[in-house]
Amino acid sequence: MTLHYIEEKSYNRFSYVLACQRIEGSHNYSNIAKCISKVMNSYKINVTKITHTVTDNASNFGKAFRVYAQQFAPPETVSKNNVTLDAQNINILMDAFDQNTEHHFELESEFLQNDVENDPDDIIDVVNVSDILTIASNNYNEYSEDNDDLDIILSNHITCSAHTLNLVATIDTSKITNNQYKIISRSAFGKLTAFWNLVSRSTMASDVVFNICKCKFPLPVITRWNSFYDAIKKIMLCGEKIIECFEKLKLSQLKTTEWNFLEEYIKVMQPLTTALDKLQGEKSCYLGYVAPTIIAIRRILLNQSHLTYCKPLSLSIIKGLEKRYSFIFDLNDPKSKPYILSSVTLPKFKLSWVPSQFSDICKNLFLLECNEVCSIMNTESGPSTTDNDSGDEFYTPISNSQLSTSPLESSNQHRSENLASVQGLSYLNSKKKDGKDLIILDHYPIVKHIFLKYNTTLPSSAPVERLFSNGSQILTPRRNRLNDKTFEMLMCLKSNKFNV
Repeated sequence: MTLHYIEEKSYNRFSYVLACQRIEGSHNYSNIAKCISKVMNSYKINVTKITHTVTDNASNFGKAFRVYAQQFAPPETVSKNNVTLDAQNINILMDAFDQNTEHHFELESEFLQNDVENDPDDIIDVVNVSDILTIASNNYNEYSEDNDDLDIILSNHITCSAHTLNLVATIDTSKITNNQYKIISRSAFGKLTAFWNLVSRSTMASDVVFNICKCKFPLPVITRWNSFYDAIKKIMLCGEKIIECFEKLKLSQLKTTEWNFLEEYIKVMQPLTTALDKLQGEKSCYLGYVAPTIIAIRRILLNQSHLTYCKPLSLSIIKGLEKRYSFIFDLNDPKSKPYILSSVTLPKFKLSWVPSQFSDICKNLFLLECNEVCSIMNTESGPSTTDNDSGDEFYTPISNSQLSTSPLESSNQHRSENLASVQGLSYLNSKKKDGKDLIILDHYPIVKHIFLKYNTTLPSSAPVERLFSNGSQILTPRRNRLNDKTFEMLMCLKSNKFNV
């Protein structure tokens, strides 16, 4: 697990590794949720401080957050003697209280009926409230032991956008049914695979290729996104020299139609691979890049014409984007809210990426968020309570007889909303030379607050994937007996050494 935050003054992003632990047992949603919750509790991270948790598209991650992200505890809880009481706990205590005090209510009713007739010296049963609360507390502890999952609370969740794009490029394109495309792609890719296999396994073949092309060729790796595209692009750059290499190595030559197919393949896949590289960034990448990037990919593909061989590939990618990012193309979807606000608060984009039919929706959503943030900021910066306010309860009877909101308070509220709207509109209409730099947000405190709220989130889980590179450097053959705790400590020290 990694943690990321943005420093408010410099807008620099800082990243830290929190944990790298083994999950024992089945990797189901329950165990994953417990592991995440355990790490958060160990660092005393309040779930309300987390904007989003980013994971890949695995179903076990998705279910973990669907189940446990809905269990947010209300902030208004009463704590007494280190026991936190919320609505659910109070109900449990009240049930136990009712079961243990039923006969006392009967005695009390009897006492009230005979109050006038009884002598003041009559004996009255005394109820020991302490014993009742002790019994109720024990019942609650037994209930909690049987329901450990009640303590698990997870934050809001989004899936890794880079992983989603990779699924579009691999899974969705593999479902193409066009026979012409399938025949020519299998033939071309098969010949290239034979070349890559020979070069990687034979030093003599590698030397022949290097002597002709004066360079090494990257090999496709399943676990590295874009590697297949990069490998084909390198071959296309060498052109005629590759033909000579195939002849020297006695490999089947690529036909003219196959060369043309590869050219179109590079043209169609280029927007997707560029987007993948952008969304895997860490220092200068934000959640606000997702929506404009996805919409840009679709527009570029729709504008590509004169495709002879790769038209089915282009249509497959467009269909995959529309399916997996339906909330980006339909901005009425509630799921699109964080993507809209994160993009609008990026000075680089604002509303420029929004389709015309959704322009008013996105603008109104942004202004509404400005009003809400302004209201919160005014509440947090309100006047502190003085000694003269301590006895305000005394005047409650006469204050209740008046209107709940005074004209002055109503006027201040409207003034605050107007200020938020003016600031939001001023930001959208700003056209300064440095208008694309984040520093412009310093002139708009409300917009800056929204930016930090939504753009602190990274669009991908790439920082976690990069930990595996450090892991191979730590778990060397001479360290093959490291226990889990030592390995985690070394991993955190190596990954966080530049942040100390």
